[in-house]
Amino acid sequence: AVVSTQSTGDTRLLLKISRLLLCLGVYEKNLISISKLIFKLTRCENNDAIFLEEKIVHSLLNVINQQKIEDNGLAFVYCIGSLKVLSANTDNNIGEILVQYGVLQVLERHLTTCNASTEMNGEVKSNLLIQILGAFRNLCDIPTTEKLLTDTSVCEELQYTMTHHYNDSEVLLNSCRLLSRMSLFTEMCSVLSHNTDILNLLLKIIDNYTNDPQLLIRCAFVLGNITGQHSHAALHLHENGSIVESMLSLCKVYKGKLGEKTTKEKQSVTKDVLCKAVRVLTNVLQNEKVATSVTPQLIKMFISLGQIAAQAKIHEIAINVLCGLNNMSYYNKEGSLFVKHRGILTDFLIRLLAVDSTPITIETLGVLGNLTQYRDIAEKVAGDKHVLEIAATLLDSDNSDLVYKSCGILVNVTKFKDFHEKLPTKIIKQCLDVLCDVGMLDSELSTVTLYLLWNIFYLKEVKIEEDERSKLLSLLTDYTDHTYCSNENWIAQFHPVAKRLITLLDPNSDLLPL
Repeated sequence: AVVSTQSTGDTRLLLKISRLLLCLGVYEKNLISISKLIFKLTRCENNDAIFLEEKIVHSLLNVINQQKIEDNGLAFVYCIGSLKVLSANTDNNIGEILVQYGVLQVLERHLTTCNASTEMNGEVKSNLLIQILGAFRNLCDIPTTEKLLTDTSVCEELQYTMTHHYNDSEVLLNSCRLLSRMSLFTEMCSVLSHNTDILNLLLKIIDNYTNDPQLLIRCAFVLGNITGQHSHAALHLHENGSIVESMLSLCKVYKGKLGEKTTKEKQSVTKDVLCKAVRVLTNVLQNEKVATSVTPQLIKMFISLGQIAAQAKIHEIAINVLCGLNNMSYYNKEGSLFVKHRGILTDFLIRLLAVDSTPITIETLGVLGNLTQYRDIAEKVAGDKHVLEIAATLLDSDNSDLVYKSCGILVNVTKFKDFHEKLPTKIIKQCLDVLCDVGMLDSELSTVTLYLLWNIFYLKEVKIEEDERSKLLSLLTDYTDHTYCSNENWIAQFHPVAKRLITLLDPNSDLLPL
């Protein structure tokens, strides 16, 4: 009946007949034929409403729940495949309805059954796993899914699936696609961070599937999400899985592909792999044990990849590289590789200041700010008129991050009397403008501006006009009046420096530089 009716193209009639036959009970080839037809009809989004109206989902779930998976593997592929296709449509609420029908629990149960089965045909089992994982992935977009997933054994079953189908790249890809969605959930990401077997598997895949960029992107994305939120996972991967070396090897392979003449699509994929890999490196470098044990190869890779990315205007990669260097710079203890390589790092950063990108400039100035704590780097920066001009010019920026980072560099440079002659003549006026514009709205920026003014006034190498001195005194007096601002942060951060600066403006002051 179904076969003879297909030519009519009447979807509703086909589904009515299919549901009737499923209710009556069909087996083997007939069940496969009907399941295949239903799967075909789900591929047209316009049919979604009819599926709900004809209650075909209930019939599919009845078949899935009542039949043995080992005896009807191929029919299960089409039945669960139908649920996967239906759940992918985000234009209506069919995904939410499927969750209400208990589809997540059904998928979990059959993922467990499929994993445990030793009787199923290998190819059918692989295809069925792909359909189950795909349906799970689509349903992760439903808001109520996070709590339901957290209460299931999906993580453990995924680990089993990936371990026992390690040589099946399609199963691995669909597993990692599901993990990508799951790692976006806060609670589930925490669960994954404690599953060391999955962490080890992801790193193993990255080491062994270097020619499968789509799989690499998903694995690195998951690791990036986990290591970005959970330092203990980063430390585990460092101590037990050599994550830095794995990501370095991956970057080396795909950095070489950036210059290849190929399609835009392949170039985009190459950039995506690099972006995700550098993000993982950046995250794990937040951990002190990782950051203080890096090799020269990592620093050299960051510099070369950062330069290539900046020149090719692949700003996301360049920013991730700079974020990684910034994380390393927090642990720039004397004798560390970061400190030892500060000269070539500074040359690289100075070149990046020429890139027309505000986010890149902000991150570049941040790393330079940490490096200019060293006299030789402050001297290098002061000796480059271009860098000081940029830093001074950015004091006039409307972007508070740019102003703050620029001010930080200038504070470090002005600690040394020798470099004051390099400062632009209008720098005091610029600092006054910052204080007038910002004031109590940004206590950190106002305070670091005072540090800069302190160094300039204390060392007395820059000529101060009387009107500038008077304006500053007036501002500081107003700003330290409790009627101006009684905010605790403002009083704790700004007041002590402001009061010392007021004292410094007295010629008899004997205070030391800040």
